[in-house]
Amino acid sequence: MFKSTLLALVALSLAACGGGSDSNDYQQAIDQASAKRSEAIALAQASPCDSAQQCASLAMVLTQGHCSAEDYRPYSLVSPTADAASAAAADERTLAERAIALAPPPVTACSMLVVLPPHVGCVAGTCQAVAPAN
Repeated sequence: MFKSTLLALVALSLAACGGGSDSNDYQQAIDQASAKRSEAIALAQASPCDSAQQCASLAMVLTQGHCSAEDYRPYSLVSPTADAASAAAADERTLAERAIALAPPPVTACSMLVVLPPHVGCVAGTCQAVAPAN
């Protein structure tokens, strides 16, 4: 009797803390998004470039529970890995959105934070965030 009561309490506490299979799915989605983010960053080479038109910002999503924020990395559109970096970033955004959907119920509301893509330019053959031209 004591053993079955204890097991029931453990199961109940795990469910209350999000320790069920849903939390495993959430953690797996976070891990997959993180791995894809690392891949995209590794592939996003900042050089070569000769002009600002050869530079862009790689968009990714930072997740924290139900909250998210955009994150950008300048990269060269003419680098040999540019297409692979763009594809990995697109996959990362999809996986991050899935993780957000699977996140446990929020304790507090998310604050609204909008991060705009940086202006990018080619400085000394490398794509970098630069101050906007006035």
